[in-house]
Amino acid sequence: MRITNSTILRGYNRNLNRLSNAKNASENKILTGRSFSRASEAPLAAAKALNVRKSLYDAAQYKENLEVADKFYTEAETSMLQVSDQLAGIRETIIAAVNSTKDKATDLNIYAQQLQTKANELVSIFNTDTAGRVIFGGESNTPMPFAIEENGGNYTVTYHGVPVNAYDDSGSFPYSKDVYIDIGLGLQIDEDTREVDPQSALRVSFNGAKVTGCGTEDGRADIDLSSVLNGKNYCIDVYAENVNKTIEFKGGSNEAATVANIQAALDKAYKDTGISPTISDTGVINSYNGTVQIMNNRNADPKKVASLTYENISGYSNKYKLDLSSGISGEEYSFNITLDGTKKTVSFTSTGDESADKKALQQAIDKAFKGCSVSIDDKGIISAEGHDITVSGIASSDGKSVPYEREYTYSNNYIQLTLDAAKALRDGNIEYANGCIDRIVSASENILVEIADMGSNEEFIEFSTSRLETRELNLSERQKTLEATNLEEEITLMKTYEALYNACLQMSSSVVPNSIFNYIS
Repeated sequence: MRITNSTILRGYNRNLNRLSNAKNASENKILTGRSFSRASEAPLAAAKALNVRKSLYDAAQYKENLEVADKFYTEAETSMLQVSDQLAGIRETIIAAVNSTKDKATDLNIYAQQLQTKANELVSIFNTDTAGRVIFGGESNTPMPFAIEENGGNYTVTYHGVPVNAYDDSGSFPYSKDVYIDIGLGLQIDEDTREVDPQSALRVSFNGAKVTGCGTEDGRADIDLSSVLNGKNYCIDVYAENVNKTIEFKGGSNEAATVANIQAALDKAYKDTGISPTISDTGVINSYNGTVQIMNNRNADPKKVASLTYENISGYSNKYKLDLSSGISGEEYSFNITLDGTKKTVSFTSTGDESADKKALQQAIDKAFKGCSVSIDDKGIISAEGHDITVSGIASSDGKSVPYEREYTYSNNYIQLTLDAAKALRDGNIEYANGCIDRIVSASENILVEIADMGSNEEFIEFSTSRLETRELNLSERQKTLEATNLEEEITLMKTYEALYNACLQMSSSVVPNSIFNYIS
């Protein structure tokens, strides 16, 4: 069989191209460090390598999230340390004010202004943002979640537009849900609530109302809405921040309608007073700056109005606590009780035994106020449910008097408490300002707990970052196993291809036929 020159040339060119491609591919593997460029070259290894690459990408993303969280918690901790210092200064200012011995009125106004300034500084701290996120704004990123509003000389701290004293539960404020980021713990979302499982992610938000405190220790009144009859007229007395107003309203077709009628009556009665009592959909009347008390109006015509069931919740505006532990046996003690405008002097002789003195005192009260439910409990608190009562001490013939304490309403929010202390100093109410001191101390202790919690989270962030770095190292090693070129073997193979390629070129003179150009010289 005759083999033509064209057949020989085709075979030669094919082998030469094959060697050239093999040499180039080997050189490319050495230069890139990758054992394959397309998945078709190694399908199984490529599939595994893609999973490793995804894991590496996820780990890098989790690390980036942790870096953001670390900056967030660092800034939050710095802010809380500043707040701790501020509260220490507030406490010292109040102590200095209540112990001032110079020009009392001038000094108290100066101290009040200092407290006002410190309250403004606290609001500024809690409106801090980092990396475009407001730290203490909850799930909202709205600038300045905290604000101080002034109305008739009364200052109210608001959180997202709602007074901090409005709710005892911080979760009732707007934007109170937490914000989480995925850090590789296996993010889980509840199928029913569609909310993130807190144990599967890292929280990167703080509810400002929870951190600073919310609600008041007391000062609310609760109307039993179920006792209000449709179409019936009701008349009650409301004492909001010691301002008494008579409220008249008509029972609605349902509880919501009744609430609307009561709110309208409250708005009308307290118009232009600087006080804005509100009633919730459950019948709780609340005034954000102080105590609220309600009672059935005794002057109302019973033929025109109906009786109302209600409950005063810790209404300290009509409770006084007497200190009977210091009673001296054989000594006579006296004090005044004013009930609904009627003053009576109550006297008793101490036995030196607190329990016996309380019984003797109750008998004296019953004698002075026949038919009225004025009582003293085991804690020494005198009260008259449903009646306006005032207690004041008077000296007896031998100079003895019964110590008593008026119990006030205090905010659970330390910014509001600072403003209230400032107002008390302006009003000359040293007793109230003095009561703020211990509450500021308690707030300082709570902040230390908050700071410790932030420190724990920062430690967890550091641990998680270290864990991800170790994971990245392991994944990189796995990626090298699947994708990286064995340089020693590949260099040897490349040298072999190179030698074969050069040899093939040297044989070209024997394979390629001479042309006329070979003879031209």
